[in-house]
Amino acid sequence: MKPTQESIARATFVVFLANFSSRFLGFVREVLIAHLFGARAITDSYLVAQILPATIAGLIGGALTTVFIPLFVEERQIKGEEKAWEGAGAVLGASVVYLLCALGGAYLVSPYFLRLVAPGFSGERFALALSMSSIMLPSLFFLGMLGIFTGIAQSYRVFTLPALAGLLHNVCLIAFLAFARRYPAMSLSLGNLLGAFLQFLILALFLRRLWPGQQIRLSFSHPLLRKVWTLMIPIFLGTGVGYLNLIVDRIFASLLPVGTIAALNFAVRVKEIPTRLFAVAISQSIYPTVSSYVAEKKMEPLRNLFSRSLETLWLFVLPASVGLFLLSRETVCFLFERGAFDQQATITTSQALSFYLLGLPATASLDVVGRMFYAFQDTQTPVKVSVMGLVLNIVLNVLFVRRLAHQGLALATSLSATFMFLVLLEILRRRMGGIEGKMLLKNLGKILLACGGMGMVVLLFRPLSVHPLGYLGTVGAGAGSYALFVLLLRPRSGERIREAVGNWWRRMFQRLLRQTNKRGLE
Repeated sequence: MKPTQESIARATFVVFLANFSSRFLGFVREVLIAHLFGARAITDSYLVAQILPATIAGLIGGALTTVFIPLFVEERQIKGEEKAWEGAGAVLGASVVYLLCALGGAYLVSPYFLRLVAPGFSGERFALALSMSSIMLPSLFFLGMLGIFTGIAQSYRVFTLPALAGLLHNVCLIAFLAFARRYPAMSLSLGNLLGAFLQFLILALFLRRLWPGQQIRLSFSHPLLRKVWTLMIPIFLGTGVGYLNLIVDRIFASLLPVGTIAALNFAVRVKEIPTRLFAVAISQSIYPTVSSYVAEKKMEPLRNLFSRSLETLWLFVLPASVGLFLLSRETVCFLFERGAFDQQATITTSQALSFYLLGLPATASLDVVGRMFYAFQDTQTPVKVSVMGLVLNIVLNVLFVRRLAHQGLALATSLSATFMFLVLLEILRRRMGGIEGKMLLKNLGKILLACGGMGMVVLLFRPLSVHPLGYLGTVGAGAGSYALFVLLLRPRSGERIREAVGNWWRRMFQRLLRQTNKRGLE
C-alpha cells in the first residue's frame, strides 16, 4: 500500500471510529426521544422547529467547509502559511458578520417560515414549534462558524477532533432529556442549543492553539475571501436545494396524520447510520488528497483513488441496505418500540424506512462524488443536477403521496437521489477520462453476490429476530456470512482492507516485541 493510501486509510478509520461514537450517542438520543414522546405532536413540533436554524447553519457552514479546504490548501502551497492564515482571518471575520445578520433576520421571519413549512400545523403544534424555534435559533451562529473551523482542521488532516466534537451535542441533549423530562419543550430546545455552543467552543480553542497570535480580520476585499464567495454561491444554492427537498417533504408530511413527520425522521435516522459512518468518513478523509491531486494535475492517481473510494463505500453500504431492508420492521422495533413509541409508530416508521433504503447506496455515494467536483473547484454542476433532482422529487411527491402517503415521500426521495448520482457520475467520468469503470463493475458484481448470500442467511434467521437477542443473533449471522463471502469472492476493496488490517496487526506485534525485548535487556 502506498504511503498516501495508507494515511488515507488511517484517517478514514479514525473518522469512522469518531463518527461511530457520535452516531451511537445520537441513537441513544433518538431512542430516548422515542421513548419519552413517541411519534406525537411534540416530536413533530421539535423537528419542524429545527429546520430554520439547521438550514441557515447548513447553508453557510456546510458550503464554507466544502469550499475552504481546496482553496486553503492551494493558498498554503503557493503563498505559504502566513498568507494563508491571513486569508482565513478575513473569511472568519466575514462569516461572523453574515451569521449575526442571518440570526437577526431569522427571528423576524421565523413565524412566517413555520407557516410555510408546516401548513398542516395549527393551535398547540404551531405555538410549540414557534417557541422551540426561538430558543434554538442562536445555534445557527455556532454551527455556521463550526463549518469554517472544521474546514481549517481538515485541511491539516485533523479529522478526529471535529468528529468527536459532535459527541458533545448528543451528550447535552441526552443530559437535558434525562434531567428535565417534565419540561419536554425546554429540554429539547436548550439541549440542542448548548450542544451546538460546546462544539463551537472546543474547535475554537483548538484553532487558537493552531493559529497563535493571529486575529480575525474584517477585510471584505481580501482575494481569498472573494474566491470563497465566488465558489460558495453555487454550493450555497446546491445545499439550499438539499434543504428545499427536506422542506418540501415536511410540507407534504404536515398534511398527513399527526406523527408522520416524526415517523419519517426516525426512519431517516436509521437510514443514516451507514451513510454517516462510512460515506462521511471516506469523503472527508480523501478530500484533502483529492484536492492536492487536482492542484498538481495528477489524473491517474486521482481516478484510482476515486474508484477505490467508491468501491470501498459500496462494500459497506450495500450489505447494510440489504440487511436493513429485510429487517426493517424488526430493526425499528428493536431500536424504538418502548414507552410512548407504540406498535403503530413502528409500522409507520418501518414502512418509510423500506422505501428510503432503496436509494441508500446512491445517497451515500453522492458524498464522495460531490467532493470530486468541489476539488475541481466546480461548484456549478452539482447545483444544476440538484435542481433537477428537486424538481423530480416534487413531481414524484405529488404522484405518490395520494396512493402511498408517507411511503410515497420516501420513495420519491430515493428515486431523485438515484437520478442525481447517476447523472453526476457520468459527468465526472467524462471529465476525468474514465473512472476505472470495468474494474469498478467487476468488483461491484462480487459485492452484490456477497450481499445475495448474506440476504439468504438473514431470511433464514429472520423468524428469530422478533426477540432482542434473536435480532442481534440474526444481525451477527448476516454480518459474519457477508464477511465470509467477501473473503471467498475477494473484491479489490476487501483485499485492501485485509492488507491494511494485516499491516496494522504486524506493526502492533513488532512494537510489543520491541517493548518486551527492551524490558528483557533492562
